[in-house]
Amino acid sequence: MPGQDHSTGDPTKLSDDQLLAAILDSEEARRAGRERTGRLLAELYRRGGHSWPAIARLTGIRQTTAYELAQPYLAADPGTEQP
Repeated sequence: MPGQDHSTGDPTKLSDDQLLAAILDSEEARRAGRERTGRLLAELYRRGGHSWPAIARLTGIRQTTAYELAQPYLAADPGTEQP
């Protein structure tokens, strides 16, 4: 049924269409969460108080992953520290 949240509960009881809808909804939520995380990481780094290694320690996100998530939201700057 359209509009229903099929992401919780027993997936064995869902039709193929419901499973596909749940998968697509789940992926959209994941993408949106990663985008938000990237923007937040970029802002934390941009403020200048934390290096990428420090951000990794503080957040528990691997340094390379944190940088990759933030990279689209960082201004191009030749002096930007790399992970």
